[in-house]
Amino acid sequence: MHINHEIGLRIAALRKELGYTQEQISVILNVTPQAVSKWEKGNALPDIALLPQLAKTLAVSIDRLLTGGCFTEKTGPYDGEYKKEEYYWGTQHSLLAEQVVDILQAKMDKRLLDIGSGEGRDAVYFSQSGFLVDALEISTPGVEKIRQYSQMSGHEVNILHADMIGYELRNVYDVIYSHGSLQFLPVAERQNHFDRYKRHTSAGGLNAHLIFVEKPFIKMAPDWEKNEYFYLSGDLARYYHDWEILHCEEQIIECNSAGIPHRHAVSSIIARKTEV
Repeated sequence: MHINHEIGLRIAALRKELGYTQEQISVILNVTPQAVSKWEKGNALPDIALLPQLAKTLAVSIDRLLTGGCFTEKTGPYDGEYKKEEYYWGTQHSLLAEQVVDILQAKMDKRLLDIGSGEGRDAVYFSQSGFLVDALEISTPGVEKIRQYSQMSGHEVNILHADMIGYELRNVYDVIYSHGSLQFLPVAERQNHFDRYKRHTSAGGLNAHLIFVEKPFIKMAPDWEKNEYFYLSGDLARYYHDWEILHCEEQIIECNSAGIPHRHAVSSIIARKTEV
């Protein structure tokens, strides 16, 4: 019974973290809301045949669902930096975020997803600007920083503590946004992810991304991880060739992450979904 209780608490916490009701979970799994309630109270366990779909719905592995193992031992690449008191990326919002706000004049109650939100600098800025913000972030200390910054600023951000890789979007958004995070998408999975972002964008909505581009004359950054993969020039325009491209730019920027001055080649895009 003790194990049942722990699993039930875990299911409830993950469900609430992703903004689901018990009824919504029951519909997805084709069970009754009462069954979900029994799981969460520790009075019963989900049928073993339901575990793969339940884990997928809650954006975790079956192992984490049953044992509490954190993302099958996955951690965020900046966990060490995010644990420090100061904000690794600062709290000043990015230029790309500002451009998105400028384009969407009527922002109140529009839904926005920030993929790889880091410590929340852009997520909180979007909330301040009137958006209803979901911040997707894998790093546990990063999530704590987002929560801390959100509370400090007085602007609410809904945190989705999950890995962006394979994450199943459940809502339609007016804006899907990322800034320097999509290099963690494995090359073979990128097309599927971008297709998913486009499908989950409302008509007239925006997708805005900044990515790192490989250039032979730019040395690899000192803090570049083994699971980070460069894009090529033109990749973003290709992913959004069937949308109205409002902004598309490639540039060389200076950076001081890891305390070592270096340069990045980056490409950014803001594209509008034109289909009705």
